[in-house]
Amino acid sequence: MNIALIGFLICTQYFGQNKIQYRDFSFNILKTEHFDIYFYEGGEGLAAFAEEVLEDGYVQLEEDLGIEIEFRIPVILYNSPNDFAQTNITLELIEEAVGGFTEILKNRMVVPFTGDYEEFRHVLVHELTHVFEFVIFFPSRMEAIFTGDLFYSIPLWVMEGLAEYESLEWDNNTEIIIKDLVIHNSLIPLPELENYGGFIIYKEGQAFYHYLAERYSREKVGEFLHILKSKKNIDAAFVSLFGVTIEDFNEQWLRYLQRKYWPDIGLLDNFDDFARVIYNHKKTKSLYNTSTAISSSGDKIAFISDKNGVAEIILISSVDGQVLKRLVKSYYSAGYEGLHLYQGGLDFSPDDKYITFAARAHGRDVLYIIDAYTGKMKYRYALDLDGVYSPSFSPDGSAIIFSGMKNGYSDIYLIDLVSGDLEKVTDDIYTDRYPTFSNSGLIAFVSDRPDAGDDFYYGNYAIFAADNNGIERLASRTSYVASPVFTPDDDLYFIADYDSAYNLYYYDREQMAITHRSDIHSGIYYPTISANGDKIAFSYMIDYGYDVCVVKNPLAKMIAGEEPDSRTGEYYYEETDLDPDDLRRYRPKFTFDYLSATASYYSVLGISGLGQIALSDILGNHHIQLSADFYGNLTNSDIFINYWFLKKRTDYGVSLFQYLNWFRDADDLITWRYLGGGLNAQYPISRFFRFELGVYAYKVYETRWRNFFPDYYSNFYYENNYNFFYPNVSFVFDNISWGSMGPRKGRRARLTGYTTVFSDFDIVSTILDYRRYLPITSRANFAVRLVGAASLGPDLEYWSIGGPYTLHGYRYYEFSGSKVGFANLELRVPVIDHLKLAFPIPLEFTNIRGALFTDFGGVYSDSFQVYSTNGGFHLQDLKMGIGAGLRFNLFYMIFKLDFSRPTDLQNWLPNRSDGSSRWRIDLTLGSEW
Repeated sequence: MNIALIGFLICTQYFGQNKIQYRDFSFNILKTEHFDIYFYEGGEGLAAFAEEVLEDGYVQLEEDLGIEIEFRIPVILYNSPNDFAQTNITLELIEEAVGGFTEILKNRMVVPFTGDYEEFRHVLVHELTHVFEFVIFFPSRMEAIFTGDLFYSIPLWVMEGLAEYESLEWDNNTEIIIKDLVIHNSLIPLPELENYGGFIIYKEGQAFYHYLAERYSREKVGEFLHILKSKKNIDAAFVSLFGVTIEDFNEQWLRYLQRKYWPDIGLLDNFDDFARVIYNHKKTKSLYNTSTAISSSGDKIAFISDKNGVAEIILISSVDGQVLKRLVKSYYSAGYEGLHLYQGGLDFSPDDKYITFAARAHGRDVLYIIDAYTGKMKYRYALDLDGVYSPSFSPDGSAIIFSGMKNGYSDIYLIDLVSGDLEKVTDDIYTDRYPTFSNSGLIAFVSDRPDAGDDFYYGNYAIFAADNNGIERLASRTSYVASPVFTPDDDLYFIADYDSAYNLYYYDREQMAITHRSDIHSGIYYPTISANGDKIAFSYMIDYGYDVCVVKNPLAKMIAGEEPDSRTGEYYYEETDLDPDDLRRYRPKFTFDYLSATASYYSVLGISGLGQIALSDILGNHHIQLSADFYGNLTNSDIFINYWFLKKRTDYGVSLFQYLNWFRDADDLITWRYLGGGLNAQYPISRFFRFELGVYAYKVYETRWRNFFPDYYSNFYYENNYNFFYPNVSFVFDNISWGSMGPRKGRRARLTGYTTVFSDFDIVSTILDYRRYLPITSRANFAVRLVGAASLGPDLEYWSIGGPYTLHGYRYYEFSGSKVGFANLELRVPVIDHLKLAFPIPLEFTNIRGALFTDFGGVYSDSFQVYSTNGGFHLQDLKMGIGAGLRFNLFYMIFKLDFSRPTDLQNWLPNRSDGSSRWRIDLTLGSEW
């Protein structure tokens, strides 16, 4: 009797990392004129702030883009990035680089507070712009079909560039980036920009709209979007609006930028005279090398780098940049799920024995102290805070000061390393960041707090000093100030944008004024000073990357500088209480996520089709999905109904299903129709490891076609039915990181076991699927896979392999057994990045953005999801297959050599009648989308 169970298909994802809900969010709704703002405890002040910003932003966007929104816009606020990472509005994992998102299905804006009100304002207006863009470009689905909007893809730089322009217009950070690109001739031409992704398209797109408004008028910004919608072709839109092609417009734009920025090219020489690069991002094939920390002795530098595709802490020599040790690697363990690559901060202890930093672990930020030479963790402080940033040791090493977030407030905290006691240094609404100690115990930090008696205009930063006498401002205000560090004499170095770059400034406390500064074209970040003050290390942005640099005797190499005038912004805020009449408790209400359907007619099968309906509530905690493959009649169709409850840490699923399966038993072909349901629970231990438990009950209706093989035809069959009830237990591990070819690095493993009870058969089975990914270069890797499955009970369960997706050289269902194994090895190498054809029809394929591949190929299996492309070996019948393949990005070629010598170990196994060996060479050319 050939038996195959179905439970894995119903409720679980096969692999995948875990999005964990560490806390239960109880949301309220603030109803404003145009928005429904969702917030939870501690976010009342954020909701009030968001109301003011969003309503003002709505008025400006309505004027700029000439449209009104005919629905209420849902805005979901989170008190911190760590809370934001737990959202169910998207089921994708959210990394630190994601500052917010707007999804198109329900036009939901989802935004976390990062501790900075100006940054919060920027992201709110940025995401609101996307809602307006979606209304312009993606109207109702029926309208999209009839107008052709459904078939036109808007270049991403058009969308993101406008969102940046509407939320920032023009700012120093963007000017620094664009200036750097122009000076290094690295600006991406507008005709090619749609082939790129990443942060660069945000900034170049913003620069385009800024140029548009400056040269023509702000009204042209809205006109451009509407003409692009009408023409559905970006070249035609440029010709219609500007009277020139996009290539000619790009030349005009480039000349404008070159005239503006090329006079600053001499500042490159200024930097060469000022500092020395010891860790070059291009030579090391990295991008971000930030959060620099120099040792007290000045001979070593620790920093956070993305060199190997994930954030890691690297220790190098400050003399020649030689890598001494990779101390910490994030992402691959639950203890270091994510280093703060973009809001980091490292510091050496005064005796150089330890390094402190903050990292995300188990849904919260944790303060770590590690051995500075081995990377071994010495101390770990799990604090009751929403975020921890920029830790710094006290002069005697007994305490650490840092910036912390709690309930929408960013303040300075001090932790005693012996007792673990936590003390608040500041306690107010203002943004407080980058704290540091002087040798005399003075605390300096960056804040946008107003001077005594003044109103609060957020985003106007300055250096402040705190001691027992209170807090005083030391230098002029501007839009960007960061990373103060004390000299041995209690003077200060810090970064600010008083001019058009992020220069290093020197504040003399005796003269109470800025006396010196650097003179560079781009930006200096995270300056750090040796104990004797004669060496500074920092991160330096150049040619769209970040290098680690050192400068000896920095004050002697800086130019004289005067105290600049304060540059203050216009955004005023005053805390207000919410009106209880505008508040509602959140109650789940289901709305459509998507509806898709296809249909066809065949003379043999009749009507067939595929359909999916998905519904969820606004917070994504409840998901319902109906899927169906319809073949002629309901009896021959696959139907699945699933419900998932995702609000708690444990996810619960319920399913009802009818499913058809075909498999081979000796020379018979068997059709099973499963009709039943299941319950499933998933408990995540960490981001990478989870435990699954399922219970399934169903009835199987069997049709057995006798002697169907090897002729693939039979007109004799009989029918039967069986009852099944069984529990299923699985342990899943997955810590892979993704690249353009699919999984790039890491491991995946799934161990499953199940046994029937109260059933017509007594089945006990176990399945192991293990995968390993070994990177060769940033774009190529080896993928290794081992699969073993065994049926151990009185009644055996069988699996079948064969065909191009499992074992090349053999037909589908050619091998079956109750114990089976596969081994796969695949080399994945991109070959074609850009292919342009002129004949027979003009076609152009690009892969600059990168395509995302699934893991191995989808493979037929009777009772468990197996993935393979290259061959395998059968444990039970000793048939062996070896495969080696090349998978290429966008286009792929798989070369396989399969060979076997059948042995008649069991009479139900198919064999060649002559008992000879079988050889087959397959060369497969294809495309994956």
